[in-house]
Amino acid sequence: MRRLTLSFRYGVMALPLALAACGDFPQPMMGHPGRMGAILAHPPPQRLVIPVPMRALLDDKSAAAFAGDMADALAAQTVPAMAQKPQRGDWVLGISATMAGNQVTPTYTVFDPRGHVQGRESGQPVPSQAWADGDQPTLTAEANDAGPKIANLLSNIDAALKENDPNSLYNRPPQLDFSKVTGAPGDGDTALAREMTKDIGALGVIVVDQKRDADYLMRGQVKTVTVDAKTQRIEIYWIIDTSDGKEIGRVAQLHDIPKGSLDSFWGDVAVVAAQQAAGGVKEVLDNNIGKRAYAKKASPAPAAGKPAAGGAAGKIDLSVPPSDTANPS
Repeated sequence: MRRLTLSFRYGVMALPLALAACGDFPQPMMGHPGRMGAILAHPPPQRLVIPVPMRALLDDKSAAAFAGDMADALAAQTVPAMAQKPQRGDWVLGISATMAGNQVTPTYTVFDPRGHVQGRESGQPVPSQAWADGDQPTLTAEANDAGPKIANLLSNIDAALKENDPNSLYNRPPQLDFSKVTGAPGDGDTALAREMTKDIGALGVIVVDQKRDADYLMRGQVKTVTVDAKTQRIEIYWIIDTSDGKEIGRVAQLHDIPKGSLDSFWGDVAVVAAQQAAGGVKEVLDNNIGKRAYAKKASPAPAAGKPAAGGAAGKIDLSVPPSDTANPS
């Protein structure tokens, strides 16, 4: 068999930023969604409700305004938050405040739908007179300062949820339905599919036969582009979707070859292409699951009943409604 060995240039594209990207490959990690992308993919609450705080050392009007400021600050962090009375199934951000000398320090507490504390974060001390007067610039500045801290707190809570759930993708290998490769000349469709199935499996991804068993779907597309009379460009795209068909990213590989050199057998070219692309596919999956995003952010869950600042406590059951008697505000 003729052996043609080459090295593909490749880039990893994570959606949605990749849709607006342009330029030549390689562009590794292009459009990496980061921590907040992971929060949006699997947020701890369906929504985070901020009731008017009754223990924040503010009058009713100022308390309502501050709840609105906090909702706006969290929305700026792409956290789905709203200032309103909690309903069953809501996660709640409770706000309280304490005075020491001539300063007031707010405290932000996250409650799960059962009314259990899952984490706390302290705000910045502010002048007590400005706080008591409900000075709008002071309240807005405090909310804007607290927004990123609370977003990080939610990130830690979500990480603890995933780590404690045995059925979460955090704790089991992802299952991938790899349908096929299309568009390659010669035996490329078969050779690429065979090598990719082997290589992605070696990275801990389970390739399943039935789409209904899959967490993710993947397909390969190959295009050949004529560069000149003697040269072709091979473009290979590995496209990864969620199980409901929403694209989450793709790995693209490009290489110029002598025209017609892959019209029969791909041989080592398929081996090299699959080996290089498999790592990129695994990276797209890990980014979507959130493993990379939470690797440095997640804190170990403290003992039940002892939530730590910026951390989380115990397993969270999102299906349990809050107690009617809970008053987290």
